[in-house]
Amino acid sequence: MAKGSETGGCLNCYAARQAARNLPGMRSPTTGKPFAVLMDSGPRWTGAVELIESKLDEPLHWRKPCRVFVNSMSDLFHEDLSDLDIHKVFSVMERCPHITFLILTKREKNMQRVVSEMYGAYAGHWASWPLPNVWLGVSVENQATADVRIPLLLRTPAAMRFVSYEPALGQVEFGGYLEPCDVDLARDVDLEQGWNRGIDWVIVGGESGPGARPFDIFWARSVRDQCDAAGVPIFIKQLGADPHCKLFTPMHLDDRKGGNWNEWPEDLRVREFPNIRSATPPQPNSSETV
Repeated sequence: MAKGSETGGCLNCYAARQAARNLPGMRSPTTGKPFAVLMDSGPRWTGAVELIESKLDEPLHWRKPCRVFVNSMSDLFHEDLSDLDIHKVFSVMERCPHITFLILTKREKNMQRVVSEMYGAYAGHWASWPLPNVWLGVSVENQATADVRIPLLLRTPAAMRFVSYEPALGQVEFGGYLEPCDVDLARDVDLEQGWNRGIDWVIVGGESGPGARPFDIFWARSVRDQCDAAGVPIFIKQLGADPHCKLFTPMHLDDRKGGNWNEWPEDLRVREFPNIRSATPPQPNSSETV
């Protein structure tokens, strides 16, 4: 489990709230200590970070193609997780080409460093690099975090790059991030491999849960228009618990997360997935099937 910032997008972290409930699997299997605790200020991570190696082999037994959100309640690129541990996770993903793995991080510097170093170490040894079934993404909540995290994402070797604009706490102009990188920003190897693409996919979501902050649906409309103009697929996940609109009265949604799109304005009912050839994993042949 990873401890993130307790401000900004992490202030009302759903994962910390879940982990603090002390449900089965929410404690360290080696020390028995919790990964999150309930404090007067709300649920907070303890800072404990651990690779649970007994879980590593599980994907090797999954025969059907699927999408997997890696570390949905933590961060694979946490600074307290060793490079070796991260390599172990990538090694498992490399052995499961029929599974698409989505990795989302707020630690863009560590991601860029580790993945770039892995490219140098494993290119030519693994079947392909960057791994076509591994999608890398960063989480942003406003323009400031977008301008810090997205440039490093675009400098990271990846078959598919995505941005999770959730919880959206302010308007974001993605600008040139949706277009191929400027030659001055891309490395020679990026240009040779076609890695100088812009963002391949954008996910949008308002905040939900206790203390949810307002979400202006103008932000969703703005990003939708930006993606449409650039030909980039967009997935509007939810409008959050407190959606607003500048031009109309506040919206009331029965769905507490704002995830029922039947309650949304029709123009926001957009849930697209990327259709990128390099990001489509091949089916395993008989010799690769476990």
